[in-house]
Amino acid sequence: MARVFIPATLRARCDGRSEVEVEGTTLRQIVENLDAACPGIAARILEGDAVRPDLALAVNGVVGAEGLLERVPDGAEIQIMPAIAGGGAG
Repeated sequence: MARVFIPATLRARCDGRSEVEVEGTTLRQIVENLDAACPGIAARILEGDAVRPDLALAVNGVVGAEGLLERVPDGAEIQIMPAIAGGGAG
């Protein structure tokens, strides 16, 4: 099982819960199972077949390069967070 931390902006989809435990070995499976527990949350996380460009999913604090194919070890912590964009020189 993985523990998914739900940001305040999405907690209404999860009956106010700040974290939800779900099964899955990839981020895709985690999001699918999270959607089963919190109906409609996948539509807020995904855009088409990828994570929305304004969000990032971190596994144990690391945003990987594999997107939804990123492996999720048992007992992992998943954070849904705003994507951080680089800034330009001023």
